[in-house]
Order: sequence, then C-alpha cells, then structure tokens
Amino acid sequence: MNLVLGRIRWVGLVAALFPFIIPAPATAQGAVRGKVVDSEVGTPISGATVQVGKDGPTVKTDSAGVFLAQKVTAGVQELNIKVIGYEPGVFDVTIHNSVTVDGIFPLDFNGYQLPAVVVEARAEALVQRYGEFEHRRHLRLGTYLRWDELHEQAYSSIGDALRTVGGVRIRCDQARYECLAFMARTPQCQPTWYVDGIEVHSFHESTPISDVYGIEIYRGPGEVPAEFGGSNAACGVIAIWTKSKPYRITAP
Repeated sequence: MNLVLGRIRWVGLVAALFPFIIPAPATAQGAVRGKVVDSEVGTPISGATVQVGKDGPTVKTDSAGVFLAQKVTAGVQELNIKVIGYEPGVFDVTIHNSVTVDGIFPLDFNGYQLPAVVVEARAEALVQRYGEFEHRRHLRLGTYLRWDELHEQAYSSIGDALRTVGGVRIRCDQARYECLAFMARTPQCQPTWYVDGIEVHSFHESTPISDVYGIEIYRGPGEVPAEFGGSNAACGVIAIWTKSKPYRITAP
C-alpha cells in the first residue's frame, strides 16, 4: 500500500512541477519508390546507388532498376543517383507524410569505365535511329565525331570540338552570342549547317556537347555526300545530330 501511494505522490509531484511538458510529435515521414532508366533508350539501370538527402537512407536499384527508400523525412529531398557508365543524376522530390511517392529517374549514358565492347554494342543498338550518320561514318567521306569520342576528349561545347578539326576555322561574335564556321579552302563563304536534318545558319558557342550524338564535317564539294548537296555545298557542310531522349521525364 505504501509503495503504491508513494508512486501516486511522485507522479503528482512531476505533474505539478512540469505542467507544460508534452510528448514531442513524431517527425513526418514518407517513402519514395522509383525506377532508374537510361534517358535515351529507356532500359532499366540496375545497381545504381540512390542517396536520399544528406542524412536519409541509401539504397540500390534491383535488376529491374527499381528502388524503395523508406522513412524519408517529409519535405523537399534531393536524390543523388550514381552508377558506373552514366552521368550522376540529381532530382528534387517532395515527400509527404505517410505517402509513397513514385517516379522515373533518367540518367544520361557516358560509357565511362565500361568495357569498349559494351559501348560499341550500345552504339549498334542505336544504329536504326542514327542509321544515316553511321552509314556515312563508315564510308569516311569526311570527318566524323561521335558521342563516345566527344566524351573521351572531354569537349565542353560544339565549338571546342570543331576547333580540333583540320581545315575548319571558327569565328565568334561575342556581342551576338553567335559563332560561324569557315573552311580553310573556301574562307570567302560559309558552309551549310544542318541540325537533325534541318538547315540552320549558325550555332551558339556555349551549345553543350552532352546532347550531341554525332557531328559530320565536309570541307568541300569533293567530300559532300549527295544528301547534303546543294548550291552552297562548295563551301562545305557541317551536320549535327542530337540525342533523342524520350525518357527524360521530370521526377515528382
């Protein structure tokens, strides 16, 4: 009896001394489930490491490219996704309390640290999309720079890549943020430019190289293939093919 009475008195004393202490509310948490895919061909990427925020969970994608991160603090969280052969991906995701957010997270292929046979197999898989470029590249009528060569040389822009091609001169107008190319053989006129088969006038010096699949350079009429022939073919032709990324979907 005395022991029970003592406990009652102690509880009453604590309540009297600390009347405003209440239990802290539990931190709102949710989850994020996603699929990591190749941004260009949509294939799942397995073995990718997904870090949720600075202090959140770290998980890996399974053979289907799927991951599930649980007990993620509610609010906007930054997802950092890394895997060999792809550019790191950074995505902002809004997490809601007791809700599982679903999303698709595309990464850009770069082939870094992957065996050459893997890189070449991927290129062959894309031949149907870029068949004309690959056909002319094998004929070697002009100079060709493909995405894997561009990445290997670490060019930061189209201008950087073109400056390395013999017989090509680049002149930039900084005031207009515009660059023009000239062929050493025909400095009096400009070559014809094509981007994805459409004729254009010039290019921006800062144009990123990461979205370029290939560049074709023909320095004179003796090199220009029939499909690029025309009244300006004598001044040369530069054709740029960009990567099609149908799986570049915005994460939630």
